[in-house]
Amino acid sequence: MKFEILKEEEFRNFLNHHSLKTFLQTPEMAKVREKMGYETYYVGVRDNKKLVAATMMGRRKAHFGLYEFYAPRGLLVDYEDLKILSFFTKALRKFIKKNKGYFLRIDPYYITKEKDLNGCDVVNGINHQVGIQNLKMVGFHHSKETYQQFTLMFALDLNQKKEAIYNHFHTLTKRMIKKAQENEAIVIREAKEEEILEVQQLIEETGKRKSFSYRKKEYYQDLYHAFYPRGEIKFMLGELDLAKYQKQKREAIKKLEEEIKQIKKEDKRKACFDKLEKEKQLLERSKEMPCNQDGKVLLSGGVFILYQQELTYLFGGNVKDYMYLGASYLMQWTMIQYAIEHNFEKYNFYGISKPAKEDGVYNFKRGFTGYVEELIGDYELPVHPYYYLEKLIHILKK
Repeated sequence: MKFEILKEEEFRNFLNHHSLKTFLQTPEMAKVREKMGYETYYVGVRDNKKLVAATMMGRRKAHFGLYEFYAPRGLLVDYEDLKILSFFTKALRKFIKKNKGYFLRIDPYYITKEKDLNGCDVVNGINHQVGIQNLKMVGFHHSKETYQQFTLMFALDLNQKKEAIYNHFHTLTKRMIKKAQENEAIVIREAKEEEILEVQQLIEETGKRKSFSYRKKEYYQDLYHAFYPRGEIKFMLGELDLAKYQKQKREAIKKLEEEIKQIKKEDKRKACFDKLEKEKQLLERSKEMPCNQDGKVLLSGGVFILYQQELTYLFGGNVKDYMYLGASYLMQWTMIQYAIEHNFEKYNFYGISKPAKEDGVYNFKRGFTGYVEELIGDYELPVHPYYYLEKLIHILKK
């Protein structure tokens, strides 16, 4: 076997055909990360002229002239093949040491055990404990902390017809989708390049409200410029046509007022009157909605990555006061339908904190059914004694 520095396109071809492929290992993502201060390397292992393992990794300066190396969602290797994994690890340690690195961090797209909708282990499901043990055997240390990527994700297989997938949704999810679909004033559309900032602001506002991390606007622009030329990203917006919405409310009010005049039974009259009052409240509430120069009110936004057979809901945000309109539900259903129609095999709702009822993000995603993916987490390969000193300092600071 031979360790080599790879050309970008050779690495891309290997990635695209690997079982652990993910957009986070793409050369496009490498270009985004270069804007964050990383220097990119593509390396791999060849056995009898055949590439059998590889990874994209970045180098960023840390302390005392040393560098940290990070392979986002790498390594691309058969973790159950101890021979190849061991050779690759030894070669990586030597390469990183030569390039003044003191450790390598990885967080593979490699699950622990197969999980179900509730995050429980599937009986006789996929179990990668052998690969995890091999990883530790060759010198990787499991980190108790998560660096940049989620350990828990929620996904939906698209191996059924659209109607069957929809019918499995939770009752609330279907009700919210239907509510938004019937409201002709709500439009889900792809954002233009100059509207990226609007999507970013929605995500940032939601992040502040729900206390999750979010990126600066430059990051979203870098994502767009890296992935859009390849047709691998979509920035989506959910909007409300305010004039159309208010017209709907006025028409509904007029219709209900006419109905009340015809109703004689008191209980039915009261029910109709309650509906009338609700429509009047919604009309009054709409008068306070801020709209742009086109008369549109922003409701929801999302960033979606379209890579190989997987469509990923990477980031999302919404305006809390307008969530009752259901635009966030309709956006997900719109993109799920797009994925089905374009032959994607998997819809990845991306990260969750934990599969628990009190987790609002998990419950929203769970409403579309699917399953939890628990990845093996972060692993670190020590290369220089400074790695241990840094760990000691971190412990003493706690």
